[in-house]
Amino acid sequence: MGARPTEGPFPQQRLDSWKSIARYLDRSCRTVQRWHSVYDLPIHRLGDKKGPIFAYSDELDDWMKYRYRPVLTNPTELPRSILLHVPLNSEEPNYHNTSSVSMIHDLRKDRSSRLVTHAYKMWESLSQNNLHLIAQYFREAIELDPNNASAFAGLSLAFISDGLWGLICIPAAYASARTALQRALEIDSKLPDALYAEAWLKMVFMRDWQGARRGFIEASKQSPSTHGEAISWALLKIAEGFPREASALLKKNEQHFMLRSDAIVLYCWSEYLAGEYSDVLLEIEQYRAGGRYGPLMDVLEALTYIQFSDELDPYIQYMETQTASFPNSDIMRGALGYVYGVTGQSRRAHELLDTMTNQRMRNKCREPYAVALVLIGLNQIQAAVKQLEQSYHNGSLWSLGFLSDPILASLRKEPLFQQFLSKVSYPVPDNSDPLCMRAAV
Repeated sequence: MGARPTEGPFPQQRLDSWKSIARYLDRSCRTVQRWHSVYDLPIHRLGDKKGPIFAYSDELDDWMKYRYRPVLTNPTELPRSILLHVPLNSEEPNYHNTSSVSMIHDLRKDRSSRLVTHAYKMWESLSQNNLHLIAQYFREAIELDPNNASAFAGLSLAFISDGLWGLICIPAAYASARTALQRALEIDSKLPDALYAEAWLKMVFMRDWQGARRGFIEASKQSPSTHGEAISWALLKIAEGFPREASALLKKNEQHFMLRSDAIVLYCWSEYLAGEYSDVLLEIEQYRAGGRYGPLMDVLEALTYIQFSDELDPYIQYMETQTASFPNSDIMRGALGYVYGVTGQSRRAHELLDTMTNQRMRNKCREPYAVALVLIGLNQIQAAVKQLEQSYHNGSLWSLGFLSDPILASLRKEPLFQQFLSKVSYPVPDNSDPLCMRAAV
């Protein structure tokens, strides 16, 4: 088949591959394919959707001449894919309509702002299942507007949550959080969400407890309604060794995060640390009755039964099933290894320990606290304390509770554990925290 006849004096070409179309438009194949998917670059196919592609040069010329018209005719309700991939000067050297380029910049900034607003709205129902989507919205907002400080701050908070929840290796998560935070503060050093992210990193990673307190206070002054305030102070109370105060604080402010799974998990954890095991099991039952599930609640249930049950042997099969259901849940595996150890099944405990610590194993444990649980069950105190120390220095969520963690009770009179506590720092109790004072009223 040859060129298509036209009414004009010049014959029109038919281009029969992505490569020839890209050469004709003086662009890369990838750019041409994106233009087709996003902007409806006129591409035809022979037969069905999998047939060979072709294009006519006159249609390509017309499209190139008017390619911004669809973007500019209805700027308020554009699909996210279009706004995310709007070409700018770096890809359009021959385009000189500065007013149109300015409008496109405005559209991108507006879309970026709306993505951030939507991401923070989703944070009100934060869970392990939607955290990746929230982070994705922040990333897309940054792509659209590299000067959106709120997007960088939100991404930093998302990375911190990834690390605390064990979704990403903790050192990598906190390093990424610091990088995003640095950019947010460069753009807006007074942004409340950036101040919160900075305070969180000081608490969970740098262990700068006073700096974290000052950061939370300053952020709450800038924006009292900023999310996570009660959770921030509750974690500080847990680190101080007062989990009951943390529970009371979360209970007092539960109306602010009734849909947030992380807050409910934190409440159950603080109750577990306080020894309120019946309340933990009741809360987990209600949590599941509301159609919510997750590995952290299963972990807390397992840890609670370990403390609550006189006989652990009947519970082993259930824990094995849960461990198989969540193979990436390090703490669940650690809890199972602990139970193997204390019930005299040392061989099975050692086998599980080998899979968790073997560098060549695909599912090598990333949480030292989980390894410590198995070692405690096997009464290997020195090795267990080394793992706990590593967990602390990594910035693990679980290390915040070491002062009151009931599964560590057998270690508290051990000189090695006391020596470890003397080398690290935990916050000095401070009842002047603003939210704690309000909760006590």
